[in-house]
Amino acid sequence: MKKKLKNIAIIVGMVLAIALILFLKLGRREVKTVYNPLDDGYYVTFYQIGYLKDYEYHCICILYGPNGEISREYLDAMSTDQLVKRHMDNRVAIEWNEDHVSVSVRDPEEGGLTRNFYLDGKITSEKCHWGADF
Repeated sequence: MKKKLKNIAIIVGMVLAIALILFLKLGRREVKTVYNPLDDGYYVTFYQIGYLKDYEYHCICILYGPNGEISREYLDAMSTDQLVKRHMDNRVAIEWNEDHVSVSVRDPEEGGLTRNFYLDGKITSEKCHWGADF
């Protein structure tokens, strides 16, 4: 009887371990990565990490440098795509400047929001116009 319980525990443990690995691997979907044109050591990556409702998504944006992660910001974003999908597609605008990178998304509450990730780790937010040609 103990041997049978031990075998069941091992099988359940293996299933849980596989489920955890799949969740960690597939739970974060990379939407876009853009490298700094002046220095390839810096880049920003935008990930979709969850589906909220309708066309709203929980996302994370991470700025990386030569020594690893510099800063990260969790945010809610909307897809402007009208197809029935549960992912962001490429509805993210990323633009590099000399000392920061601007990441613009359509925000469910603000309409449009730009987050500026500075190379020193500071993050600022500002409203932006999200028009049809954006």
